[in-house]
Amino acid sequence: MAIGMGTPENVLLARAQSGSEDAFAELARKHSSQIYKCSLRILQNREDAEDNLQNVLLQTFRNINSFKGKSQFSTWLVRIAVNEALMKLRKRQRDKFVPLEDASHFWSPRPSPEIQVIRAELRALLINEILRLSPGRRNEILRFTMGEKRNTSTQKSTRFRIKYQLRKQLSYLLKEENSPASCYSANANQPAL
Repeated sequence: MAIGMGTPENVLLARAQSGSEDAFAELARKHSSQIYKCSLRILQNREDAEDNLQNVLLQTFRNINSFKGKSQFSTWLVRIAVNEALMKLRKRQRDKFVPLEDASHFWSPRPSPEIQVIRAELRALLINEILRLSPGRRNEILRFTMGEKRNTSTQKSTRFRIKYQLRKQLSYLLKEENSPASCYSANANQPAL
C-alpha cells in the first residue's frame, strides 16, 4: 500500500513516473537540498557532494519507475544518496595515490589517511545501522541530521533512545582493542559514538 496517495508530492511522483520531465524537475527542486546535505555529511567535500547530488538525481530520473511507494519518496532518495556517497568514498580510497617524494601528509593538519579510512568505515557502519532502524526512528534521525531540529520533549527522548539503541548495536566496536572505533576515539579525541 502506497503512503499518502493524494498528497501533492505523490501526484508529482505519478506524473514523473508517467514521463513528465516538469514533474521530475519539481521533485528534484524540492529534495535537492536534503540530498546535498546528506551527501556533504558523508563525503565532507562540497564538490563531491554536488557531484553526488547530480548522480543521485540522474539515477532517480532513470529509475523512477522502480519506486514502489512502500516508504516516503524522500527516504528512497536519501537511501540512493547514501549508497552513491559510500561508493564515491570507496572509489576515493581506491584511487588515492601519494608519491613517495611527497611527504607533506606527515605534517599536514588533516587527519592521517588511516584515520580518514577508519572514520569512513565507522560512518558506513553507522549508516548501515541507521538503515536497519524502524522507519519512524530512521526518519527521526534523518530529519535531525538534515538540520530539522525539533525539540519537543518527546522528540528529544526519541532521539536519546535511538542513540542508545545505535550505541548498543555498535558496542562490539568499542570492546575490541584493535577495532576501528578504538583507533578513532584514541586518535581523534572524540567519542566513538
